Amino acid sequence: MTISARSRVWRFRALALAVAALLVGSLIASAVDASDPPPAPTGLTATVATGGIELSWSAPAVDPGDDAPTGYDVEMRKTSAAGDGDWATIAEDVSDTEYTSTELLLTDQSYEFRVRAVYSEDSSSDPSDSVSVTAPGVSKPGSLTKTRTTSGIELEWIAPTLSWTGIALTLSGYVIERDSWYTVEHPELGQDYTSEELDTAASDATSYTDTSTVNTRTYGYSIYAVYGYVRSNDQDGDFVFLQGVGTE
Repeated sequence: MTISARSRVWRFRALALAVAALLVGSLIASAVDASDPPPAPTGLTATVATGGIELSWSAPAVDPGDDAPTGYDVEMRKTSAAGDGDWATIAEDVSDTEYTSTELLLTDQSYEFRVRAVYSEDSSSDPSDSVSVTAPGVSKPGSLTKTRTTSGIELEWIAPTLSWTGIALTLSGYVIERDSWYTVEHPELGQDYTSEELDTAASDATSYTDTSTVNTRTYGYSIYAVYGYVRSNDQDGDFVFLQGVGTE
């Protein structure tokens, strides 16, 4: 082999090694970029208002040429000293950088909110920093009385006394919950304990008759006042149990 031929071979090998190095570097960079999530929203704030929890945030800063978010997902969880709840998505593909949550909150309970930027069906950012709020304190119904009648179990309660030290929320209605189980006179049926939201009542209601009871089961009731997006604690008074009326 001549010197010139050998030189051409070495130059070819050097060029091949350089191209290979560039390809490997490009692959490594692509792998790193693919593993990095796109930018997340920043500056999330939350304000307790009469219409709900008002959230606002700043759109993420994206590099020139990169796609901007197509929308945002909003997440919420309940927090307490005993332990925090799981994050749940309460809104998807929000097109703006503002959102008002009207999820039902429990009075004086603490909650956290956070936001993710959505870039495509398969790509979203890490969550933003979370913000914490405490639901407004609201008044609960007064004493609940229960009467067994021929048509069912009649409930009567005293409307809550409204007294506001912060934002003023309007009483929008009541939630009626019922617990039941088979009576001790029917041990062959087991206990079969159930707890359910039975019905809702209008804001001017102070009574309700449960006509769906049966005489083989025992029933207890709780009444909660609802103020838009905030639910009170249950009513004052002892928790009284009554046998149902109809037959199965």
